[in-house]
Amino acid sequence: MSVIESIAANVGKKTRSILDFDDDTEEIVIYGAINLIQTTVSFLLAIAIGFIFDVIYESLVFTITVSMLKKYSGGAHASTPGRCLFIGSTISVIFSLLINKILFKQNIWGITVIGILCTGISLYIIIKKAPVDSENKPITSNKMRQRLKLDSIATILIYSIGMVIVLLIFKISANLVYIKIFECVSLGTLWQSFTLTKTAIKFLHKIDYLLPF
Repeated sequence: MSVIESIAANVGKKTRSILDFDDDTEEIVIYGAINLIQTTVSFLLAIAIGFIFDVIYESLVFTITVSMLKKYSGGAHASTPGRCLFIGSTISVIFSLLINKILFKQNIWGITVIGILCTGISLYIIIKKAPVDSENKPITSNKMRQRLKLDSIATILIYSIGMVIVLLIFKISANLVYIKIFECVSLGTLWQSFTLTKTAIKFLHKIDYLLPF
């Protein structure tokens, strides 16, 4: 058991002793604690690496988008939290550079189409696949599975509303920052949804196997 998992397990046990709930609720608390800790560390890494590559803003928005959805949808997991954070940070930088150097320069109609396609594909995958657990963190409760699926769908719908608002603000202000936000959310949602598929899981497991640490 990793340090993150040990801390989350302790949080679950202490919370259960205080609130006196059942096994299913304790599992949900532990699962949430693991994701919260990993999200916090990912957030700090996004700031550091984004600063190095001069894409701090894009990296932060992309990482937050991915992390919030992953909290409910699950997805491909590395063998250790350290590898998971390394792979996640690398993906964040790659997408951030892509957005910063290429995609945000497209016209508004092309950007809107990309956003619609990303959201539609993501929603389809989430409905079909979410949540996806791992051998190390299996989800044994049907109640929890149903809750996580609904929360995943709700997250994408909230993202969609936010993306529409961002586009409207862009049309009023003509500030390209809002285009970057739109694309970060679009591609972050698509990437996290893609990690639920068998293809992505196999691909990321191969990368995990090749890492020397």
